[in-house]
Amino acid sequence: MKVKFWGTRGSIPVPGSNTLKYGGNTPCIQITSDNDTIILDAGTGIRELGNSLVKENLDHRIINILISHTHYDHIQGLPFFAPFYDERFEINIYASVNENSKVEHIIDYQMQPFFFPVKRDIFKAKVNFYMIQENSVFDISRVNIQTSMVNHSKDTLSFKLTESGKSLVYMTDNEIKFHRLSIDPEENRIINLNNEIIQFCNKSEFLIHDCMYNQQTFADKLGWGHSNNIALAYFAMIADVKNLILFHYDPDYSDEMVKEMLIETSGIISGSGKFINCISSFEGLEFDC
Repeated sequence: MKVKFWGTRGSIPVPGSNTLKYGGNTPCIQITSDNDTIILDAGTGIRELGNSLVKENLDHRIINILISHTHYDHIQGLPFFAPFYDERFEINIYASVNENSKVEHIIDYQMQPFFFPVKRDIFKAKVNFYMIQENSVFDISRVNIQTSMVNHSKDTLSFKLTESGKSLVYMTDNEIKFHRLSIDPEENRIINLNNEIIQFCNKSEFLIHDCMYNQQTFADKLGWGHSNNIALAYFAMIADVKNLILFHYDPDYSDEMVKEMLIETSGIISGSGKFINCISSFEGLEFDC
């Protein structure tokens, strides 16, 4: 699998001089396996990705979009995704929604006249919608995909993508649980309170995980459904992952603050004697899994 980041920011896009290094677009990651395209979340980063896909001379024009949850920063790029308006494409959208909604409503609600000038019937691509839930297991060609529920709003999913024995876990918008009366994580509490998702991530080649806050900001954000970098360092070590990628940064965090989080997180891991390659995601980051 080839991996490329098109959006790394949480909550709201933040273009400007303070976000040039790590990027200001909201979540979107492209996974390519042979000729198959899988997209993780559809934040504002999906607009540039769509423009790129339309320009490419692709042999295989089926696109699969996996939506972790329907908070706006993870879906707001959908109406601007160029392949929807191109008859050469077929697009499959996988998402979990509550019992009163359908997956297609993710688009329909955004493209109402109050919010958008045209409706979904303007699309030229063939678009298919698939409901997925916690513990879903399915294949997209050679890639096996598993889902797990995380500690965020209702129906927020994590995805594990496995090909040729190597796994990548995408776990955005997850609050790692520990003692609620303290902002200091304790390893035993992390194990006891997060055991199911630790097992989900266990020994993965790559873990892309929510790192919305540093520990200072997190003190006022308990229960918001996001993690701080200190708890994430312990979580990654317990899960015994090989590569940890920080993701979904607070929109108020400058490039310098993200860099400081990376230094602090890497220091905790290396100080423990564990070897985990730790990096901060940025728009344009590419690697093979």
